[in-house]
Amino acid sequence: MKNKKLIALITAIALTVVSVFSAVIAFADDVSWSYDSDTKTLYITGSGNMDDYTSVASTPWSNVILDIENIVIEEGVTGIGNYAFSGAEALRNVTVADSLKTIGEYAFSSCPELMSLTLGSGVTSIKDESFAYNGAVRKDNFIVNTVSGSYALYFAYKNNISFSCEEVKTGVIHVSLQKGMTAYFPYTCKYTGQYRFYSVSKHDTLGYIYDENKSQIAYNDDRGSLFNSEQGSTDFGLTKTLTKGEKYYLGVKIFNPSLTGKFDVYFEPVEYTVSGSLYAMNTPDGDASDILLDNATVDGVATDNGSFTVNVSGLSKTVSFECDGVTLEHTFSVDDGDEIVITMMMCDVNSDGIVNAKDYAYMLQSNSRYTPLFENFINYRY
Repeated sequence: MKNKKLIALITAIALTVVSVFSAVIAFADDVSWSYDSDTKTLYITGSGNMDDYTSVASTPWSNVILDIENIVIEEGVTGIGNYAFSGAEALRNVTVADSLKTIGEYAFSSCPELMSLTLGSGVTSIKDESFAYNGAVRKDNFIVNTVSGSYALYFAYKNNISFSCEEVKTGVIHVSLQKGMTAYFPYTCKYTGQYRFYSVSKHDTLGYIYDENKSQIAYNDDRGSLFNSEQGSTDFGLTKTLTKGEKYYLGVKIFNPSLTGKFDVYFEPVEYTVSGSLYAMNTPDGDASDILLDNATVDGVATDNGSFTVNVSGLSKTVSFECDGVTLEHTFSVDDGDEIVITMMMCDVNSDGIVNAKDYAYMLQSNSRYTPLFENFINYRY
């Protein structure tokens, strides 16, 4: 009996040791894992790449794979292995550190409750069917949260996976390309007009513009006569008329698919038209009054009963508004968008920067049509 008890005690101790160390195990480079059964969270910590696996059963956390609801990939981990979290049927949330660079094949496949991933610009490689798939079937409502021009956006775009990212603005766009990658930059046009898209690079570059349905509407390899001084340039350059309110994708790639590179591209308006209306005063809350300045001028040209149009060449243009002795300069930018409302401080008739009783006296003497506005704007500083 004593021998049996001793054997049982030793066995119990051994199982306890195994149980403890199965929760924190080092593998791959200098990477470890731990599992919190209370929060159902799997933590991947350390530095370097995780191991690759051949199936769900070969992962060291296979005994809890069906219970995992959260995964945290901590700073320092650079790669997620093949099949690492495949089959985590309860997985809902994944937090990925900025250090992550690679995601292996089927890493998050067959995770039916996982409906999104947030991936930064540091990710440089994603293998096939690594996420957004249940087996080989793609999820229709999965979304990748990422940044413009990133490899994650490239992967989502080419695999028809929904994505969310901030759109680019006109001007300089910094591009970082991996081998064979096309960088995509979403842009919703604010004004109908002609736009120019070109690169400045030591590489032979290709440029594309796609519509919202991902159909190519413009392409260029060598820009040729776009810039007369650079006839032999291997940079791309193209011009295209874009329509207000339409969404487009700007595409950039290096001609040689074996190269990586960082360089700048430029997306600029050539010419567009801004329209708007001109009103007397703006309330402290930001609302325009209901008095249109129908006798105003824009750079000396009369408005159409308070409505105006301004032709802009390039990124922006500053114009001068004048009405009843009051002047205002305003700069229009291609990234403004929408119908422009301009207001002028017509109640500050003595031009001291504040509406007060002195202005009211002048307005009464001159029978100003802006007198009814005074009561709403007294003590209002422009």
